[in-house]
Amino acid sequence: MSCLTIAIPTFQRAKYLDICLASLEKNMPQTIQDDIEVLVIDNNSQDNTAEIIKKHQISMNIRYIRNETNIGPDENFKKCIAEAISRYVWVFGDDDVFFPSTLENIIDILKSKETIGLIHLRAKNFYDDAEILDCQVQAFSCLSMESKEKFVAKIHTNITFISANIVNKEILLKTIDLKDIPNNNLGQMYWNIVCILKSDVNIFVTNEAFGARQFNSGSYNLCEVFGKNFIDMLYLINLKYPISSFIEIYIKRLLMFYLPANIVRIRNGLSKVECKGCFKILYTKYKFRIYFWIFTVPAMILPKKIALLIVKQIEIILREGK
Repeated sequence: MSCLTIAIPTFQRAKYLDICLASLEKNMPQTIQDDIEVLVIDNNSQDNTAEIIKKHQISMNIRYIRNETNIGPDENFKKCIAEAISRYVWVFGDDDVFFPSTLENIIDILKSKETIGLIHLRAKNFYDDAEILDCQVQAFSCLSMESKEKFVAKIHTNITFISANIVNKEILLKTIDLKDIPNNNLGQMYWNIVCILKSDVNIFVTNEAFGARQFNSGSYNLCEVFGKNFIDMLYLINLKYPISSFIEIYIKRLLMFYLPANIVRIRNGLSKVECKGCFKILYTKYKFRIYFWIFTVPAMILPKKIALLIVKQIEIILREGK
């Protein structure tokens, strides 16, 4: 049996899926093909997704499932987990791309450790395909982390980024029922955190291991999902699993950087994500948090170009501090 399922949920993005599968085909050498299941779950696309799958099935073994109706993104993500046949599952965005040597490195990690809960991979963000044509990945540099708090602090909101996290399906399904996870754009966050909690060790890969297409997702409200639902999900998890220390880590970083930075990007037209009723949503949740007033509110009211310059400088500082 394969040890890793690469599960790609897709809907109406045949163009990007074609690029994603081409990068997978190119960067999956024959020596590890038996270790990997490739699964694509199509959420009832009406474009030429099926033709793209047939094109790549000529040279790559792909299990293709097309939903009879659109079951929504959350349920489609859950179906990726449920349908995977491997011990580990990498749910991978249909608009992201695989880099050379990444898969070999991942298989080596999975075969060398017994009880990994979650492997977190850093992404190289890109806006245009030309930016990643020459990307190469050498041997992975990994941090094997037993401290769950330090691991969570290191990956922070990327706990929600499907392409950045490989989970242990055995741990996940022994612990939770996928049906119990709410559909609020953040179900993957629930099972990622549970896998972290229930494992002996989690792995942080410091290399930029894949390409993440930027500002290609929309159709959700930033402050509703990350300002409200994100924290509500943490409190929901906390009802069954003690993660109060995680919650404080997340709230501080959300208010200090993640929400301000993304609010500024939206104001400057650099994201397709919506930001409706932002102040009202966040004020209700964080009005007694000093970081809300010092960092988040200025992102809403400063002149948008000045705010963007500040965000870019903070990003440089954070990158240099890694």
